[in-house]
Amino acid sequence: MSRAERGALLASVLVLLGLVLPLTVLVRDAWPPLKDLDDDTTAALTLPHGVGHDVVLGLTQLGAPLLLEIAAIVIAFRVRRKLAAYVLVTVFGAELLSTLLKELVSRVRPCVDAASCPGTSSYPSGHATGAAAFWTVVAVLLLPRLGPRAWALLAVPLVVAASRVLLGVHYLSDVLAGLLVGGCWAAAWTVLLAALRDQRAGRDVPLEEGL
Repeated sequence: MSRAERGALLASVLVLLGLVLPLTVLVRDAWPPLKDLDDDTTAALTLPHGVGHDVVLGLTQLGAPLLLEIAAIVIAFRVRRKLAAYVLVTVFGAELLSTLLKELVSRVRPCVDAASCPGTSSYPSGHATGAAAFWTVVAVLLLPRLGPRAWALLAVPLVVAASRVLLGVHYLSDVLAGLLVGGCWAAAWTVLLAALRDQRAGRDVPLEEGL
């Protein structure tokens, strides 16, 4: 494993332990300053029903768990076995982490419209978690073809995260935690697979050459 790979893996672990873990505790304990920030952000940014709301509702589907799961399975069937395992473990593993955290925290959603509000726990955002993991995987797989332009796909999870707040179905801290969990999980598995590839090649291979 190269120095850069070790650094990336360490950074992923530190973010999870140093940011996500404390944030999870603060959310679970309803820390007043964070709760006030979340409430104020939701009240200020939630969109009323209309054209803008409908557009955002369409954009949020880019992180819909079921769609990402289907897409991950399709991709897994079209790549080599090693990459198939990478895709499935990264995407489904991120969603499992999200589910476990939801069960641990059991946060009530901020929904204004109770009739259209999901029944699952609010923290962390499953859409943001899944989108961060899935679109990181897609960007990595497309690096050999697109080069650095592939990293533009990482804007998609940001759009998905913003859409969840704008729709009023998640707090700001929910989507932040989702992005961090999904992104760090995907980064860790990418680094581990890259290290295995380097070991087999007997040299450090730039990530742009593919996994």
